[in-house]
Amino acid sequence: MNNRWIGEVFKAEIRKIFAYRADFWVQYLFNILAHIGVAYYLWKAVFTANNVTTMQGYSFQGLMLYYLLVPLLGRVIFGSELGAIGREIYDGSLTRYLIYPVNYFLYKTMQYLASSVVYAIQMITALALFFLIFGIPPEMKVSAMVLLAVPTLFMAAMLNFAITTTLELFAFWADNVWSLLVIVRFAVGMLGGGLIPIAFFPETAQIILNKLPFVYLTAFPADLIMGKISMSHWLEGMGVLSLWTILFFFIALSIWKRGIRQYTGVGI
Repeated sequence: MNNRWIGEVFKAEIRKIFAYRADFWVQYLFNILAHIGVAYYLWKAVFTANNVTTMQGYSFQGLMLYYLLVPLLGRVIFGSELGAIGREIYDGSLTRYLIYPVNYFLYKTMQYLASSVVYAIQMITALALFFLIFGIPPEMKVSAMVLLAVPTLFMAAMLNFAITTTLELFAFWADNVWSLLVIVRFAVGMLGGGLIPIAFFPETAQIILNKLPFVYLTAFPADLIMGKISMSHWLEGMGVLSLWTILFFFIALSIWKRGIRQYTGVGI
């Protein structure tokens, strides 16, 4: 099979993202400003009330960087096609992929990675502006470890793709799987460090959370970029991240094999 289509899918997805440039940047700026704006006033009050300069290893400037990273990483890791697979199964448009000489999962993966690459460029731009305006937080350790963010973000994106695909494939039996995807987003926010950094949780809770997949979709890559992750911690985290990714891909493929047997393509 000729695999030239893989690069074409990647480029087509990037062109589609930039086709609506105004919407692209408005969503980007609104999401960033809303997230960091709430965090600024909340944590400013907390720091003032406690009359401290650092909390759990974070300065106020460091927390602002963390809350800037959270929505930026969210766009890189979660992409922009939430619910696409479920909709294609439900409305029957999945059929066109089945008759094309392409691998459906590989096709969707390339679409997903294209959006992640574009959002990664956004993230780098926003971080450069943050450091230019506010400087580097005192607790941030700049080292070669930051280069490990590339494989970390790739694996985190693959984990999210595996989880969302697993849930969306239940569309073979259910009319609406959107609520399942919303639950995952909520779990990432609550248990993955999206709302509160993991360092603010009790120590016992941190041990448990670091074994769950949600941390690796937010807090782990954020702390890695901020220089708070050692090499041993990174290796351990990547091991857990890889195991969860393999597990969810295995479950997704198992559900696909069962669901495709009863798929009728009604709605196309």
